[in-house]
Amino acid sequence: MTHSRSRAIAAILAAPLLIAGLAACSETAPETDASSGGSVDAASLEQMMQDFQAPLDEEVPSSSPAIATGKSVVVIPCTYASEACARGADSAMEAAELLGWETRMIDPGGNPEKARQAIDQAMQLGADGIIFTAAVGDQINDKLVEAREAGIFLVNSMSPGDERFDVDITPDEDVSGKMSAAAIALDSGGDAKILVTTDPAFPSIAARTVAFEKWLPELCPDCEIVETLETQMSQLQSGLPPQIQATLTAKPQIDYIWTHTGAAVVGSQATVERSANGDTIKMLSFDGNSANLDLIMNDKSQFLDVIKPMEWGGYLMVHQMNRLFQGDLTEYEIVDMPKRLVTADSMPELPWTGDSDWKSGFEELWASAK
Repeated sequence: MTHSRSRAIAAILAAPLLIAGLAACSETAPETDASSGGSVDAASLEQMMQDFQAPLDEEVPSSSPAIATGKSVVVIPCTYASEACARGADSAMEAAELLGWETRMIDPGGNPEKARQAIDQAMQLGADGIIFTAAVGDQINDKLVEAREAGIFLVNSMSPGDERFDVDITPDEDVSGKMSAAAIALDSGGDAKILVTTDPAFPSIAARTVAFEKWLPELCPDCEIVETLETQMSQLQSGLPPQIQATLTAKPQIDYIWTHTGAAVVGSQATVERSANGDTIKMLSFDGNSANLDLIMNDKSQFLDVIKPMEWGGYLMVHQMNRLFQGDLTEYEIVDMPKRLVTADSMPELPWTGDSDWKSGFEELWASAK
């Protein structure tokens, strides 16, 4: 399989409104909110929050090549135990089956060696394409090379752009970091004491963490990151909660917990509520998983989430795979994964899979392409 590796960026998120809103924010005269002893530009933050919470328009491609027949696709999530990874993987399976392709999911459980074995198995099965959710290219590089040499197309989502794949559907984590920094700045009145959790093994999470650390001092000069805990996907249920408990005991001034993924909140929420200052701690997270949105609606520690339409992403990955099969896509593409911020006051109807009727759009697109 030979590909031209030039980079073509396809921006699906309708960004002009957000950019215009942020530009308006930058022109707003600073205001000080010293209600909690801190100083923030409240007017700009309020405008940002309004823009950040605008409903998404998950766009459906305007055209599709003929639907390829007789194809076999293997779906490999980062770990099916993560709701975010499972949502995208399940949706991709559903979409591929809708097109009549043979489909199989192989779950590596967050283990890089098992992910490499899953690619080996896909090659042994004679797969025509592999769809990943949150794959880390550095961990499976040799197997990606082998799969490509075997003529297998590779589509990934929820990771930074990586030309070892044919297509990446990736969120702008700098925006994710800015959204969360703005929310804490405004909610705290400019005086937050924050515990951060992160997982450096995942480039998207590392980028999100760096972005938050970059934007926080700009948007909230008096906010402070008191402690940063590094963890792993396998430790979210058993290892991370005692770490958080020990940190809250040692540093009772903490009143916000910035968690890197929704599962970190779910695994630690009960521990936080049992802590001495648990009634004053607010948690936030990412991805828009149902368990996290339920916590927000039920006033259970979590007050905010940056949500992403993983299900839309699953259908889009299958659309891109069909383009690869039909020779309609021969250059590397990055597609932007849209996102927005939600609180209890801006919560969409649950269960949430996006803000538009994107599924009907894909079904109509593919029906006309058969």
